[in-house]
Amino acid sequence: MTNRSRSQRVALINPGTDQQFAVQEPLNLGFIAAYLEKHAIEVIIIDELAGENVAERLDRFQPGFAGITATTPLATDAYRAADLCRARGITTVLGGVHASVLPQEAAGHADIVVVGEGEQAMLDIVRENLSGGIISRPYLKDIDQVPPPSRHLMRMDFYMRTKDRIPFSYLYFVPPGTRTAAVLSSRGCPYNCTFCHNSWKGMPCRYNAPERVIAEIKSLLADYGVRAIFFIEDSFFSNRPRLKKICELIRQEKLDFIWGGNARVNEIDPDSLRLAREAGCRQITFGFESGSDRILKVLNKRASVEQNRRAVRICKEAGLYVNGTFMIGNPTETKADIELTEQFIMQNPIDSVGICVLTPYPGTQVWDWCRSEGLIPDRIDWSDFLYDRVSILCSRALTRQQLLRYRDRLNWLVWQKEHGSTVFRDLLRHPGRLGSLALKFLRSPRGKLKKIATFLLWTLKRKH
Repeated sequence: MTNRSRSQRVALINPGTDQQFAVQEPLNLGFIAAYLEKHAIEVIIIDELAGENVAERLDRFQPGFAGITATTPLATDAYRAADLCRARGITTVLGGVHASVLPQEAAGHADIVVVGEGEQAMLDIVRENLSGGIISRPYLKDIDQVPPPSRHLMRMDFYMRTKDRIPFSYLYFVPPGTRTAAVLSSRGCPYNCTFCHNSWKGMPCRYNAPERVIAEIKSLLADYGVRAIFFIEDSFFSNRPRLKKICELIRQEKLDFIWGGNARVNEIDPDSLRLAREAGCRQITFGFESGSDRILKVLNKRASVEQNRRAVRICKEAGLYVNGTFMIGNPTETKADIELTEQFIMQNPIDSVGICVLTPYPGTQVWDWCRSEGLIPDRIDWSDFLYDRVSILCSRALTRQQLLRYRDRLNWLVWQKEHGSTVFRDLLRHPGRLGSLALKFLRSPRGKLKKIATFLLWTLKRKH
């Protein structure tokens, strides 16, 4: 192998060993791979999250460059992968959200750090044979110039079974055994929530054309046998003319699949929901976040509790499954605020609920606020930055233990609301199913047994 041939080989790495994070194919790396392939660069994707051995694939492929994506919870894994690449003499590039917001930290493990979007930056690194520094490139104005992600380089069979591997993932609308894929058809977000990095440094909103979206859907159906798709952008409903055109094209082309997507409560109306339902939409996921109007203002959600309530109602009237996510432990949040969230969850017909503890990710306004309040510790374990943990306590009105008890109580109430009555009724009719239920209970990643115990302890304490 000549030096020139090696310099034209790129390995893109999706790091991590905990497969709870492997809920969808690594589309970010897929877009970079597609852009490089468009310009005649040889690329592979090494997906450690999907069980691939990074060292073995590197040794077989012998790349000149390695590009590694770094999200905050997996930053330690990304740095480990980067160190492994550098030890092999590979020019190592770190990118992704975490590296973009903390480039100096990332630079301790990489030759090059990319701040912002990676397609053009990675192409320039390879073409110009760059070897060091922190670089960035302007945001792509037209994202249609980037081909659809290179799924032929991914372990699609692994990801298309996400519903069966992780039953409690966000794919509630997907029947078991259905081949499923994720699609990202826009970038950026028109909102500026304090806990989210997607408006970081003015990232503009850009959308793939409806025809491009339909072409990608057709490929998934024809090439991979996909029958369910989830649109993973922050809001698939934010551009109504585009949504309408996509729905019309799905019906005109008679495309046979079901789909779900994220939406903002202030972006939907009965007409758009009807169009979506007729075009195969079965689930909408909302970030309701809180049942307290005060907390919604703290988070700069630009939405109210009443708008949240209306969104649930009109979705149910349209025959759509509603998945809602909520956060507790928000800045300045009190027990009264959390109890309002509990009331909202229990009083509205939300089909499935996810309870998260606010995680102040670097690059967000909440992170900056925590730093100004002296809440960021000197030593940080990025692997603690998960939705179900108290990575950093953001409210002085609550102790860490109180917040964890609220988390467990809400999770138990949600489980009881979603499954309790039907499970117990089913057991009365079919007592032989107790064994299989117990097995599922123990396997659940939400730790239901612990939550029951916590809930009972909570109840006793409140009575006294």
